[in-house]
Amino acid sequence: MTGSKVSVVVVADELLFRLGLARLLSEDDHLDVIAVSHGDPNLVELCEKASVDVVVMDLQLSRGDSIEMIRSIASACPQTKTLILTSTADWRVRPVMIAGAAGVLLKDTSPQAISAAVISVHLGDQVLCAEAAEWVLGTSRNSHLTQRESDVLHMVAQGARNAEIAEKLGLGEKTVRNYVSRLYHKLALSNRAQVAAYALHTDIEGDENGQNREFVPADGAVVDSQ
Repeated sequence: MTGSKVSVVVVADELLFRLGLARLLSEDDHLDVIAVSHGDPNLVELCEKASVDVVVMDLQLSRGDSIEMIRSIASACPQTKTLILTSTADWRVRPVMIAGAAGVLLKDTSPQAISAAVISVHLGDQVLCAEAAEWVLGTSRNSHLTQRESDVLHMVAQGARNAEIAEKLGLGEKTVRNYVSRLYHKLALSNRAQVAAYALHTDIEGDENGQNREFVPADGAVVDSQ
């Protein structure tokens, strides 16, 4: 890559993590870390005023919905790319990409690979670790639901209790409890609020949004979504 440095903002809850990552990225001569943030509402304004090239963001933010933040950045600052770091790849990967993220990597990815990914997304690539690619391409062993599981999922998301679901679907309450447990396991969820969030984001995305995309995993191999 030639020309000026890629401007970067690091966003994460944990002070030591965001400062440490900012320091490591600053060691790359192609990158210029201009700010760190805990995800405050001024992030979008910062991206606009500073013409930020890439935001490197922790998926788990306590100060707001990271998916909505990604969507806001993509809408207000289309020139700014967002690279997501996460402890584990789960159901949130697809909503994150649909919201406008340019890539998802695990937090234990090497600093050199993260730096390379920052440059790649700045140049227009979409970069995914192998685990995230499985969720985007629908090949994760946890990414597929049966029709009955989908029915239960949407009723849970609407706030229905097990007894109501059982009556509506003609099932026993124990059977419904088993379906809910299977949903938690398949989708890497732990409570009904997360089920509701999953249903909301997967309903928004639409199948057409997952088509015709090319993803570059962190090891450099290209995975075509078709």
